[in-house]
Amino acid sequence: MASAGHSANGRATHTDPAWSLSQAWIQAHAAMAEHCLRQQRLETELLECGQSSQNVDGKPARRAGGRGGIKRAYAKAKAAEALAAAREQELLERLPMTPAHSLAGIAAKLTVILTELEDNTDLTDFPAPHLRSALEDLKRLMGQANVDASLVSNSDQEIADDLYHA
Repeated sequence: MASAGHSANGRATHTDPAWSLSQAWIQAHAAMAEHCLRQQRLETELLECGQSSQNVDGKPARRAGGRGGIKRAYAKAKAAEALAAAREQELLERLPMTPAHSLAGIAAKLTVILTELEDNTDLTDFPAPHLRSALEDLKRLMGQANVDASLVSNSDQEIADDLYHA
């Protein structure tokens, strides 16, 4: 029978709400970036629409509806990007209100903060280097073999290993 915090196969479950929310944000962030790139590609195709080798989502423009097909595909991509960005922002706004229940939850929150910061600022600007240093220190300390068991549970250690090797 599985113990609290562990699944039937012995793997730790991730019960820290901050860790879970951080993982949801990471997925939303990746989805938003994917939608953004698709929208940008279609925007470029729309601007270059006069060329005979025009493609819409990998199909020749004549089969995809020509310029109208590109416009429709672009509009859909733009809407998908906006929805993905709204989801990412909503999760980001919930993060500071979500308490961490483990060191792994704190590390996950710092990872989100640093990722968002690095996407929007110069990487040499304060506080990016300071946060990066603190996060690496936290990951290093969580990964040490002689970590006090009362500070980091087995579940926290497995999560820390996942974060450190990501």
